[in-house]
Amino acid sequence: MKRILIALLSLSIVSPLLAADTPAKKKTTTAAKAKSEAATDGPSIKSQALAKTLTAGQRTELLSILNKGDDKAVQTLPGLGETRAAAVKKARPFADPIDLLKVDGIGDVTFGEIIAHAKAGFPEATKPAATKPKTTVSGAKKKATDSAKKKAAEKVTEAATKKK
Repeated sequence: MKRILIALLSLSIVSPLLAADTPAKKKTTTAAKAKSEAATDGPSIKSQALAKTLTAGQRTELLSILNKGDDKAVQTLPGLGETRAAAVKKARPFADPIDLLKVDGIGDVTFGEIIAHAKAGFPEATKPAATKPKTTVSGAKKKATDSAKKKAAEKVTEAATKKK
C-alpha cells in the first residue's frame, strides 16, 4: 500500500514538471492576425484611397507609362530603379494603378510617391548641379588651430632634442 501511495505521490509531483518541458503554443493576438490577413488580402485602404484621387487623365498617363513605357520611362517614376522597372515590365499589363502593388518591391510608400508624381503632372527629375564643397569660417579656424598645434609640438620636440 505504501508503494502505491509513493508512486501516486511521485507521479503527481513529476507530471507538472513534464508538462512544463513541452513548448507552449504561441498565442497570436487578434491585431497580428488582422495585420497578416490584410497583407495577404490585397492593397491597403490607404493605397486604394490614393489611387482614387487620380483624375482620368492622370490615370491614363500612368497606365500608359506602366504598360507601354520603356525602361527609361518606367524609371522616371519615383522609387523605380532598374530592378523594379524590370519587375514592372514583367508584371504587365496593368488594368488599374492599384495593380502596381502586386509588383515585388513596391509597397504603400513607393505607391504613394508614384501617385503624388502623377498628380504633379509627371515632372521630369532634375539632377542637382555639382557644387564645390564650402569651407566654413569655423573650418578655416580649426585648420589654423590644428597647424598651430603641430608647430608648437614640433618646437617642443626640437627643444627637447637640443637639451639632450
